[in-house]
Amino acid sequence: MKKLLFIIILLLIIAGCKESFDMDLAPKGSLSKKRAERGTALEGDVATAGYDAEYASGSGEMLADATRIEEKIVRTAYVTIRSPKVNEAYDRALLLAKKYDGMIVNSSTSKWEESEEALIEIKIPPKHFMALLNEIKTIGDIESKSISEEDVTEEYYDIQARLKNKRKVRERLFDLLRKAYKVKEILEVEREIERVGEEIERLEGRVRYLDSKTDYARIHITIYNRTIPIIETIGIKEGFIRAFQIAIKFFFGIIWFIIILIPLFIIIAIIWIIIALLVRRKRRRRKVQ
Repeated sequence: MKKLLFIIILLLIIAGCKESFDMDLAPKGSLSKKRAERGTALEGDVATAGYDAEYASGSGEMLADATRIEEKIVRTAYVTIRSPKVNEAYDRALLLAKKYDGMIVNSSTSKWEESEEALIEIKIPPKHFMALLNEIKTIGDIESKSISEEDVTEEYYDIQARLKNKRKVRERLFDLLRKAYKVKEILEVEREIERVGEEIERLEGRVRYLDSKTDYARIHITIYNRTIPIIETIGIKEGFIRAFQIAIKFFFGIIWFIIILIPLFIIIAIIWIIIALLVRRKRRRRKVQ
């Protein structure tokens, strides 16, 4: 038993000496070389991840399977309606919006001496877009109507594909960050993560914007009524009579003005005379003294 224990200890000592001898024979820069190679590999991974990010920005041009794609179309309409009763037409437009599950985004009414106007902006599900436009003619006389449709399907799914790739790149960068041990490497990976994160936020914002534009169609309605003033025509005889009447009114106006001003002038004259007499009396007293 003692011999067996002695042999085991001896073998351990020999193995330790051999390992120490191998380390002494190895070049002094080999360890640093290995670390440098590890750092170079890490930098290469970061560069590759960055390349993947750039590649991802263009790889979204390929759309998903056509059977799974939902069309993304921005639908907008502008309608101008003339109605003798703007308020009633305005109320009917609100009822139509409610009938087709629409929402009033903006609405306003204004009235002047010879005109009245109401503005309405409606958000409506795309499936009811044309139905509402066809029924809107019941509100009044349609003077103008324009419809625009912008297909953003390709842009939408391109952004979705780019987002998917960007998120994969970010996950890979997080894996590299966990492997990094030098400050320089950590900072480099963190900068790349921040850059990719900003791109992801920008793309997500664009997706939200396109969703808000395509989930609902928009209809802008203008309802108005303008009263055309009636110009009264008169003959030559009536024209002379009216001119004579205006001249008489002007003459009597001047006389009335003078009659009103005469008492005022008299009062002013009396006050002026009194002041003049007082001044003269005061001067005489000074001369006597």
